[in-house]
Amino acid sequence: MKTILRHLTTFLIILSLVGIVSLYIVFDSRPPEPDVQEIEIVILEGSSLSQIANQLSEANIISSAQSFKMAARLLKRTRAIYPGAYVMKTGLTNTEAIEALAHAKAVEVSVTIPEGLRSDEIIGILSRELSLDSLAMSKLLTDSTLLSLAGEGFTHLEGTLFPETYRFLQNSNEFMVLKKLVTQFRASINSAMLDSAKKFGFDLQKLITFASLVEKETAREDERGLVAGVYHNRIKKNMLLGCDPTLIYMLVRRGEWNGNIQRKHFSINDPYNSYLKRGLPPGPIANPGLASIMATLNPEETDYLYFVGKNDGTGAHDFSRTLREHNNKVNRYQRRRTSR
Repeated sequence: MKTILRHLTTFLIILSLVGIVSLYIVFDSRPPEPDVQEIEIVILEGSSLSQIANQLSEANIISSAQSFKMAARLLKRTRAIYPGAYVMKTGLTNTEAIEALAHAKAVEVSVTIPEGLRSDEIIGILSRELSLDSLAMSKLLTDSTLLSLAGEGFTHLEGTLFPETYRFLQNSNEFMVLKKLVTQFRASINSAMLDSAKKFGFDLQKLITFASLVEKETAREDERGLVAGVYHNRIKKNMLLGCDPTLIYMLVRRGEWNGNIQRKHFSINDPYNSYLKRGLPPGPIANPGLASIMATLNPEETDYLYFVGKNDGTGAHDFSRTLREHNNKVNRYQRRRTSR
């Protein structure tokens, strides 16, 4: 009996030592790294725990991918590891690595999207600032998932890439970046705004299309309501909108924009030619900001039907009620432009 007890005691001691060693390996072992370094580790959206563990092991941040996974599960921290770019030290224990990923602030990049840019211009900014593939982003402008997120009526993301200052995780992919802009767009449009739009016969897509015209015509806070009022008045009278920015957008789409509107452009048979086609164009011509959207919903109530730029460097416009009055002002301000 004593022999059995002695063997049992020895077995339990060995088992305890194995357990202690195992726990050490799982939680406290470090990779053999003589010089501690700081390196950047990028965890991509959708990465599995195994992929993350392998990344950390290959970078010599931890000693073993398998033990890291076991530690994460035992500590119940598998959901505390988020995608992003992190600056981490090499030679960490699994526990230290898990805590570092759970509490470290991911490296972010701040990008400002100004009001009134076309989607191709926004893609240019995003691809430049975030080192993304502009061609891949261009293809995503008609992605069904993103269009569904944007809202009913949109066949292209033009108009739904909301102007704002964003903070993106470094190494975000093209889809997630565009999704963030579209999500912000929908978050900025509330039910009260959609109800107001119905009073003008607008759904969401038409609201944004109209707002994009206002956005491109003026950047002045004191004029947005007046410009919106002019276009509302024209629609009520079934007049051509005669919006120069729609011509520019048309020419950009056709690859024919060279910086100048020419007389021949007014007769091009194109759905975006508001000098030839009545009503709103088929879709937005830019990505409007909230101020232009609100101006569309709250236009100034006037009997103005025309406006022309003053060409005085202020971006201001002169508004008219009659075509004769408008033409006189056009001649006056054109003379001002040619005399400068």
